[in-house]
Amino acid sequence: MSICNLRCHYCDLGQRPVHFEGIQPEMKYTPEQVGYALRKERIGGCAYTNFCADGETLLVKDIDKYVRAVVEQGHYAEVVTNLTVTPVLEKFLAWPRDLFERVEFKCSFHYLELKSKGKLELFADNVRRIWEAGGSANIEITPSDELIPYIDEVMEFSMKNFGALPHLSIARDDRTSGIDYLTKLPMDEYDRAWSRFGSTFWEFKKTIFGKKQESFCYAGAWGCYIDLTTGDVTKCYGCGTLKNVFAYPDSAFPSEPIGKCPIAHCYNGHMLLTLGYIPGLNNTRYGDIRDREMQTEIVPGRNTWLNPKLKAFFNTKLEESNATLTTTEMAAFRLSRAQRSIRLYLGGVKGRIYRVVKK
Repeated sequence: MSICNLRCHYCDLGQRPVHFEGIQPEMKYTPEQVGYALRKERIGGCAYTNFCADGETLLVKDIDKYVRAVVEQGHYAEVVTNLTVTPVLEKFLAWPRDLFERVEFKCSFHYLELKSKGKLELFADNVRRIWEAGGSANIEITPSDELIPYIDEVMEFSMKNFGALPHLSIARDDRTSGIDYLTKLPMDEYDRAWSRFGSTFWEFKKTIFGKKQESFCYAGAWGCYIDLTTGDVTKCYGCGTLKNVFAYPDSAFPSEPIGKCPIAHCYNGHMLLTLGYIPGLNNTRYGDIRDREMQTEIVPGRNTWLNPKLKAFFNTKLEESNATLTTTEMAAFRLSRAQRSIRLYLGGVKGRIYRVVKK
């Protein structure tokens, strides 16, 4: 999915011309097929699901139908969006309240881009409509150097329209190793500018940013990364391939932990590590760092960004509802992984010998 209606200065995706060609992804499976493949009986219970496109998620054709097919199975959903595609949002708002209450919109507050396009009020109005309908919306801003002169303006707008200040993300400089902050400022100056927001979300992300996770990770067993267009699955972000989950909906759901993470730091640790991919790593709960208490009443009877039902689910830990490997199972897993690595190595050696002989 490479379509976006904004072109944010800090977004590497937004700089690609392909984002403005308007090409939709080709979906191999219907919403009904996706919903059936992800039913609770197959997965083993109620799941947290996150829908995020390589562009603006709400511009994916029929995305509301795909999210609904999953939520109707009893799951909860988080939809990442810049919240400017009002006609699609209205399709969500028309859902029965009991379904809509299990959806949370992660609203990317691209302040400068929204301001330049005259869409700030539209964004704020759509946030309010979600709260009025019983859903959950949290506001997240990217703390870029270019936005620092506008911080007072952002804070004033946010308190007026959201009842609280936005949470802060961390922008990575993907031109480097992927673990550098996207800022030209010294870190003490950068922190001083943005600490005014008091974002627990940002504070937690700073504790794991650039930090290699060495403990055993259950990605692939307790969660996975699914390509919605094909059903192809990896254990985590591009790590460890599992079998297609939409093509064989009546087979067992694939489950194999990744063990030791192969990448430099947990790519989406604010979610994966608070939900508990690594048991016992921290006491931070995902719902807590996504939520805010409203200091002013924006919607009558509403004083938090997340509704209590959804927040309670987001605050559960995977280790509370999934069994960890026993000592014996852990030893068997590591032995199997070592044997697999040896086979792969020997296969590579044979291949090189064969090529030499062939010459």
